[in-house]
Amino acid sequence: MENKKVDRRIQRTRQLLQDALISLILEKGYDKITVQNIIDRANVGRSTFYAHFLDKDDLMASNLEKLHEELGPHLASSYDDDSERAMLPSLALFRHTQEQHHMYKSMIGGRGIEIVHQVIWDGLTAHARAHFEQLESTGKRLAVPKEILVTYLAGSMRILLTWWLDNDMPYPPEQMNEMFLKLVDGGIEGVIQDGQEIS
Repeated sequence: MENKKVDRRIQRTRQLLQDALISLILEKGYDKITVQNIIDRANVGRSTFYAHFLDKDDLMASNLEKLHEELGPHLASSYDDDSERAMLPSLALFRHTQEQHHMYKSMIGGRGIEIVHQVIWDGLTAHARAHFEQLESTGKRLAVPKEILVTYLAGSMRILLTWWLDNDMPYPPEQMNEMFLKLVDGGIEGVIQDGQEIS
């Protein structure tokens, strides 16, 4: 029982620090934040901060890890509805972004930081690459190099997500997803063929 109390206390402290960082990023941008700012906002001591995290980059990394954990269940079921169009788990991404918009806005919105852009980029390209590799395994061929196709698809999604957040999500996730698919479907279908793959 004592261990559970300790675990809950640790989780609560980490959550306070993570929330403090996100709120500060939204206010002033990541580069201007100090550890002192974070512990003041979270109302914890400096020794408490360093008992949990090495520095603010480590704290940011924990936010990314938490975000990926929360996104996982959305992505796991995202291919069930329409596997032919599942180049990216786009509807799941838009829905989860809406649910966690404060965290996402701090990370990939106009005041985001480059390291976070890179992490999100890596995730998007990995999903797109897996989709095209699955297509190739069924005998389909791509009329342009796969990495160009992956970059085009992931870049389109990242730009739209960023625009959506920076403009306070003027459309619901389902409409954003449909617009995304209308924009990319034609171009993608045009390069999937039975001919020789360009590598």
